[in-house]
Amino acid sequence: MSIIALAAAAATACTALLGPPIDPARPYKQTGEFELVKDYTFGRSRKDATIDTRAKLDREFFYRYIYENGKLDGLKTYWSYHRDYPDGDPRSLHVFDDCTLTLKGRIPPGGGLKPRGLESGMLRGKLPVTDGMYIEMRAKLPTGVGAWPAFWLNPGVQYPDGKFSELPWPPEIDIFEFFNWQGRPETRVMTGYVQTHKNPERYGPPKDLWTKFKKNEYIPGFDFSADFHVFSLDWVKDQPIWLLDGEPIKQTYYVWSKPVPAHILVTNQLGMILKGVDVSSMKADESQWNYAIDYIRVWRRKQ
Repeated sequence: MSIIALAAAAATACTALLGPPIDPARPYKQTGEFELVKDYTFGRSRKDATIDTRAKLDREFFYRYIYENGKLDGLKTYWSYHRDYPDGDPRSLHVFDDCTLTLKGRIPPGGGLKPRGLESGMLRGKLPVTDGMYIEMRAKLPTGVGAWPAFWLNPGVQYPDGKFSELPWPPEIDIFEFFNWQGRPETRVMTGYVQTHKNPERYGPPKDLWTKFKKNEYIPGFDFSADFHVFSLDWVKDQPIWLLDGEPIKQTYYVWSKPVPAHILVTNQLGMILKGVDVSSMKADESQWNYAIDYIRVWRRKQ
């Protein structure tokens, strides 16, 4: 088969998997004028891919949290910890196929369904993100009890020389989290909120200007692990807007109270250590823990 034929076959396969390609010139289904800041489109064989190798991924992302000099490998609220095995290592948790990048979850030797018993992939973006930007990802999410996929903005940046900005917390904006616990094993209940850490007077106080969420949950009626969907945040200053598949679903008054930019986090979290949460029926099924990403893109709206 010729190179041209192979490329055509790959494009057809990716369209069948992901749906029609989405033009990076502007956010999905949005009008107006936008300046593309970053286009991270993943896949080994795609003509439109901008990141098709681990080396290119390394230039744009880290694989641990920004804390502890960029080496923190997990949080105390979930079981898995994050690893950045080198390119070509069969244990890799950041795996390219023809059309996507998948953040994997796995049980390492000696591990199990327990705290620090699982490994999973994560991405921490190197790009400084500020209000006035539009952040978007198309992805298919993991499933099963214990799955906790997230897409969020955390304050602070790591500079190219290895030094760090101020690292306050909060603020924080969660574009989405899905908590799959006992009784709801499928990835159907979306949450999206902001963090004030019990100090709302310094952060707004946050309040929804309008919302389709009920008790901070949005349930559109489908399983987000069954197909790819577009998750977006239009970071309007002090009034961010959440969008799903190009349609606004809520807007909140929230002040990013610290003079530092944010960074993007995509985290494949597994297991939960949360008050009142039961994940005892979690299954040791690594095939459920795939967090597949088509693209992550950032724009700035033109004035």
